[in-house]
Amino acid sequence: MKKLVSLSLLAASFTVLFASTDAEELAVKKCGECHLMGVVSAEKLKNMKAPPYWAITRKARESYENKEDKIKYIIDYAISPSEDKMLFPKDTVKLFGVMPSQKGKVTQDELKLIAEYIIEEKSF
Repeated sequence: MKKLVSLSLLAASFTVLFASTDAEELAVKKCGECHLMGVVSAEKLKNMKAPPYWAITRKARESYENKEDKIKYIIDYAISPSEDKMLFPKDTVKLFGVMPSQKGKVTQDELKLIAEYIIEEKSF
């Protein structure tokens, strides 16, 4: 019985580990180019296209009290971005413009996984 419980715990640990890895890979693939995820090079910094993901996460954490609202905001903004929805000062639009909609480029499920990952897993 102890072996069965131990194996179950081990399997659950690997599932969580790989889920985080999958979420991180997805986030880097879908968001990293513009939001400075993954390997940040001098070239990426020089050609920044959008606020870095950690700043977006910080703004969502400051603006919304519960986790679900933070995640909903990130998903909604990625699909239907607008200047009115921005959490950043209006001067940010002058620097980067309004994010283009990611509709058709990323699914709702992918966005949820990405949003959960950056809200829960990444610490700043």
